[in-house]
Amino acid sequence: MTWLEHHYQSEQLSSEAEIATRHGERNQAFELYARAAQAEELALQEVEPSKPRTYGITAVSAASLYFKASQWESAKTLAHRCLGSGRLPDFASQQMDELLDAIKLEQLAIRPNSSSMLVSMSGGVIVSGGAPMNLIITKAQKMQALLYRTTEYLKQIPHRRRGEPSNYIQESYQPWLFQAAPGSYQFTVSIQETRQLSMFDTNDVRPAQIIDSLFGILQTCAESPGNKLPVGVDNADYRSTFLKLTRDLAPTGKGFSRLNIRSANTEKPLVLTSGNRDAIKNVIRENRPPSQGESETDVRGILRALHLDSDWIEVRDGANSFRIEQVREEVDDRIGSMVNHPVVVRVAQAGEKLRFLDIETDE
Repeated sequence: MTWLEHHYQSEQLSSEAEIATRHGERNQAFELYARAAQAEELALQEVEPSKPRTYGITAVSAASLYFKASQWESAKTLAHRCLGSGRLPDFASQQMDELLDAIKLEQLAIRPNSSSMLVSMSGGVIVSGGAPMNLIITKAQKMQALLYRTTEYLKQIPHRRRGEPSNYIQESYQPWLFQAAPGSYQFTVSIQETRQLSMFDTNDVRPAQIIDSLFGILQTCAESPGNKLPVGVDNADYRSTFLKLTRDLAPTGKGFSRLNIRSANTEKPLVLTSGNRDAIKNVIRENRPPSQGESETDVRGILRALHLDSDWIEVRDGANSFRIEQVREEVDDRIGSMVNHPVVVRVAQAGEKLRFLDIETDE
């Protein structure tokens, strides 16, 4: 049989599967999708090397049909084989990567009492399946902070400026990190309910609710930080923390160029770039009270010391040391993870005194 004959058979079976799905005949739909995938995979074998676009479209179609049939291992095997063939055009490679992301989330979604987000990074120093350890640890810490902050916000706990989340929050909603399928560099963050919630907890929050809320907050921070975030997050302190943590996740463009976040209940991933980071930074600066009689400047160096209770941090650049005061507005789970890392501190300067305005990593 030719490519056209196999492909036509696949289309017919896929149409029958869609009809079975609409009628609620789920098992029959899975069987039909599987047969459609097999026919499309046979069509893939008939594609001539001189037709890369046809090869890419057929490959993605076959893998997607296996996915619809819930035959995830077959979908992954085909996707990895096609990605390794060197025959996929760029658009098909990207779609295969997204399909692998979706498969990972589907497999995690069947775990009881859990919900997940897939984080992938690409560009710059990122290679397939590998990335600098400091960079990954930093991003994972930011995701953990965002998960805890979202949980606290949903449970209407007062905004926490110092210290860690309560033992109850940490023990009841424990973030997990899972290795994801190779593509760029990927990891999956999952919330596991590690113990039965207290019978006295009148504001029960489920893991899926935390993940969905966090994805919505991240999306708003990235796409409309100045307009829609005040509507979605009605507490000014939480808004400020969410904005800064989202900016921390976004790439500067120096080390890598894209960070994608996908949750099980969303069709498309959220893409963070250096442009999102700059837009969030502008909103943060607009919301800051204007300096009076001071000039604003940036201090770059390594964050070597901090004493938030005494209201100061110390940044060193070679032999030069800068003591920056009035850091009381910053929260522990942002600035603590920056110690011994390159940072850019925005300060207001009057003479030799430096007053803290903002801080971010200098990746």
